Amino acid sequence: MSSDINREIPQYKYYKMKPEELILSLAIAMACCFFVGLIFYENIFLSALLSLVGVIYIPFRKKEQMKKRKDALNLQFKDTLYFISVSLTAGKSLETAILEAYKSILGIYPDPESDIVVELEIMNKRLLMNEPVEKIILDLAERSQIEDIKSFAQVILISKRAGANLVEVIKNTSDTIREKIEIHQDIENLIAGKKLEQKILGIMPFVMVLFLKTGSNYLEPLMTTAYGRVVMTVALFMILAGQFVAHKVMNIEV
Repeated sequence: MSSDINREIPQYKYYKMKPEELILSLAIAMACCFFVGLIFYENIFLSALLSLVGVIYIPFRKKEQMKKRKDALNLQFKDTLYFISVSLTAGKSLETAILEAYKSILGIYPDPESDIVVELEIMNKRLLMNEPVEKIILDLAERSQIEDIKSFAQVILISKRAGANLVEVIKNTSDTIREKIEIHQDIENLIAGKKLEQKILGIMPFVMVLFLKTGSNYLEPLMTTAYGRVVMTVALFMILAGQFVAHKVMNIEV
């Protein structure tokens, strides 16, 4: 176990972007918006104004990265539950099972900065300080706001209070949570192709407008008159609305 006792407690309720990540994301978003402006308006000034919309992308980027981090932690937690369940079946206590899960998980996630490695390291240090195991796992559940971890924490808390067969209850709960996570993975794999199709279809309207502009002069009135620019603006909003709806449809929760 690492000797870094003062390791910072991870937080999952928000995502803090590194300066270089923030600058790169903002530059790409503004460049994309500027390029879209050139396609739809053929006007440098209007394109420059539209590029400012790229700033709105940053909160969405943070939310997306936060979700990815939570999803990764959830998958890592599934592997941890397997090792905990094996130790419990062998007749070991929950505290010992968590310690051995830490050693086993290092074989799967050798990166010391992996969230599950950091969390198990923190758990074991707190267990050595005689903190109740249910309190430690409940703290992780509250920080992560992941339903499966919250369910596991509640089961441990209720079992401790009710004096139930902790080993059997945790083993059954672990199996149920692992099955749920695996079903979610299966669904993600099934719709992965559809998500790719959705991204390609999202790009196609911009490609079609660009193709029509370069191949003929049919769209010239839409680029040079005030009425035409209003039409193009409405069309752009409709495309973006379609992208938003498609994203929501593809975001399936289990």
